[in-house]
Amino acid sequence: MPGDGSKNRPREGSGFDETASDFERNDQQVGSRLGVKRSSAEVAGEKTDEVLVSEVLAGKRAAFADLALRHREQIERWCHRFFANREAVQDLAQESFIRIFAGLASYRPELPFRGWIRAIVVNVCYDELRRRQRRPEELVPDVGQAEQTWIHFVNEATPEALVKASQERAEAVSLAHRLLEALRPEDRIVMTLKESEELSVSEIAQVMGWSEAKVKIRVFRARQLMRRRAEQLLALGRNRVRR
Repeated sequence: MPGDGSKNRPREGSGFDETASDFERNDQQVGSRLGVKRSSAEVAGEKTDEVLVSEVLAGKRAAFADLALRHREQIERWCHRFFANREAVQDLAQESFIRIFAGLASYRPELPFRGWIRAIVVNVCYDELRRRQRRPEELVPDVGQAEQTWIHFVNEATPEALVKASQERAEAVSLAHRLLEALRPEDRIVMTLKESEELSVSEIAQVMGWSEAKVKIRVFRARQLMRRRAEQLLALGRNRVRR
């Protein structure tokens, strides 16, 4: 749940270019940290999540390696929604795996396992956002060349549409992160879950352990602030183009 501190904080790095070898190293790191070795005879996907969870709880720790392999890419994508830094994403994903492993006993099989781990990952990222908390009014004043090509998109689209577009258009990622980074951690969480993950207000409330009223207020405030920041970026871009 929100508020739980993380003992293993991510490190700063650069870029977010995943490779197959990176994925392999992640699996090895997760297994090493948890004392788990995956059998080559066991291939992820043959058993349901619920069966693998029951095996882990029964003492078959190697079954967790299959869970990690199956959900690793999705967990890293969730982390990437909040952080563009490649090394931070990998460290947050590993911290998520550790919390998932530690909390398996509390998982209820009648609930979707994917939704359960998403709540854990979101809260890991939320903890890190709060640790890094920036003043809401801060905004990087410079607009790069790649971002200038998207100024017209910012002008025509809503900030919410920009956040969605960033998932499909690499050129829009930087602008989307600029808008999201202007928000407080709570506001950034709800906007990312609502616009990128397309969760409902009630689903966001369930993931974060908040009331629906709080989520609605956060969404409203976040949208207002993002629109103001988008206008500032648009003005900066126009001024730079005129020079």
